[in-house]
Amino acid sequence: MTSILEVSVYDEVLADAEQCRRDAITLVGKESRYSELKGQPSAWCVVTEKGLWAREFHTAIDKDRLRDCIEKGHRAVLTVGLVSNPDFALHATKYASMVAYAEPRKHSDDKLADIAVRAKIRAHLSLQH
Repeated sequence: MTSILEVSVYDEVLADAEQCRRDAITLVGKESRYSELKGQPSAWCVVTEKGLWAREFHTAIDKDRLRDCIEKGHRAVLTVGLVSNPDFALHATKYASMVAYAEPRKHSDDKLADIAVRAKIRAHLSLQH
């Protein structure tokens, strides 16, 4: 049975993911360098972990798995909001993203950058479904 606390944590994580996605859309609208991305789809990816090695990447496609992980004690590491053209490979100049860190001091900057890149790739792939 899901507790009230678990539901509120899940709802909060989901709300943060949607906010990150909206922030990426806003970035596209404000920055002229992203003009070719206007009207392109957006996505999010939440990265959770439990312990040191149990890291999971979740997109809107697998919200149920995100809920299950949170119920099992996973905590959000970071969230990515992304706007990109799903018809093209993800390239540094062909997408806009926003990254929100849950606990930035828990990991080194290099580790967080690596996790964020993997989350961006996962978010982009979710647009191709």
